[in-house]
Amino acid sequence: MMTLLPNGSQMQQIVDRPQLMQEVEKALTVSVAPVYGVVTVQNKVAVEIKVGGSALASRTRVRIHNPDPAIAVRLGGSTVSETAGELLEPLGTVEWELTAAVAIYGRSLGYEVSLEVMES
Repeated sequence: MMTLLPNGSQMQQIVDRPQLMQEVEKALTVSVAPVYGVVTVQNKVAVEIKVGGSALASRTRVRIHNPDPAIAVRLGGSTVSETAGELLEPLGTVEWELTAAVAIYGRSLGYEVSLEVMES
């Protein structure tokens, strides 16, 4: 394996023009006690994203985290497919605010992925 390092001129450019990193702060407002769980989604069929046997009855917020470093997931309605639905990248998180009781489904774009889910 070959390791590439910046040369002297490139290092000086990095030092002269540092990139400012912005700290990300996010406050999460919950209206009911949150429940947490893991939902495993597969490639062959869409799986409903819910913690336990049924979705939290009064849920207004759902946060889904994909802890897999390589496989993306599609999220959406019951017709979610490999090409249709919102793409949740590897190591990504999506948060939805719900105004009505809706079912959310997920489908892996590779092998099985265990999503971390929070409902409140």
